[in-house]
Amino acid sequence: MTYSMDYRKRAVQDVEQGDYVAVVARRLKVDAQTVHNWVARHQQGQLKTFKPGPKKPIKLTEEDQALLCRMIAQRPGITAKELMPMLSVPVVESTVCRALKRLGFRLKKSR
Repeated sequence: MTYSMDYRKRAVQDVEQGDYVAVVARRLKVDAQTVHNWVARHQQGQLKTFKPGPKKPIKLTEEDQALLCRMIAQRPGITAKELMPMLSVPVVESTVCRALKRLGFRLKKSR
């Protein structure tokens, strides 16, 4: 659950004014570890939440994506497992499936 910035700021402010983390947590009806994390993030200047989603760039290059399109055009019944060894980098089946979804394809995972 994501809490509002006002809620987080109030918790951090209460702790900075001398209240115990456990007391603030009980008053706001959140876990003490949550309040502790908010205080630690505030001290680092990062009180806001992090966006969910991929943190790293995708492994597949544009050449890999073009290869996927070509292979599907040649063999419409090809599976994601059969496509994996054809790519320039080692990937797992779910990476191939996500790439195909981004390219607008629906593909079977097995025969």
